[in-house]
Amino acid sequence: MSSVMDFIGNKVLGTGNRAQVNAAQDMLDSIGAMANDVSNQNRGIYDRYKGEMDSMYGGANQQYSDAVSRLAQAIDNYGDFQYNGNVNDFMDPAANLRVDRAMNAMNRSASSGGSRFSSQYQDAMAAKQQALASEEWRSAWDRMQQDRQNQLQQWQTGQSKINNLGTLANIYGQDRNQYADALGNYYSAQANQNNANLETYADIASGKANLESQKTNGVGSFLGGAAKVAGALFG
Repeated sequence: MSSVMDFIGNKVLGTGNRAQVNAAQDMLDSIGAMANDVSNQNRGIYDRYKGEMDSMYGGANQQYSDAVSRLAQAIDNYGDFQYNGNVNDFMDPAANLRVDRAMNAMNRSASSGGSRFSSQYQDAMAAKQQALASEEWRSAWDRMQQDRQNQLQQWQTGQSKINNLGTLANIYGQDRNQYADALGNYYSAQANQNNANLETYADIASGKANLESQKTNGVGSFLGGAAKVAGALFG
């Protein structure tokens, strides 16, 4: 009687597949655990990648902002070259004293010779005074040109600084873009991993539910169902 009931239960009612179905469900749980391990390994790789990018480019945004700020300040300080010097600013304060002394010497010489009031003396005095004034003006002009050259060299140094800061800002800008791309790759990889996990969990849950239904109803091929789920996960 017992063997008959076993035959009916196993072959007709399908109640003898519980051990096999449980084993198949356990296999799906193992597959889920393996998937979790792979997911954790992948996330570890992503995190290491992000850590390396943080180390290499993490400060690029602040460096870029600082470089742009310094560049803007340098442009303000070293804009178009302008020179506001005036030749009068470079006249020697003692120039008039030297002219007066020269004129007095000529007066003394003319007085001793008795020609102080002659037209020839007056012309000589005017010529001497003009010559002295021209000499002083040329000296002042030369000093002004030297000052202009000095300021021009300082301005050119500022232009070199602007160019260097521009190059530096460009480098930091490229680093900032690299970091932004790296973050985009990191978050994209994390999102893809989340989606893969969700799909895996859904497949496992569906497979286990299908197996449970076969265990309850005793219909279909439970091992075939488990193989189908495993194939979907790792095929």
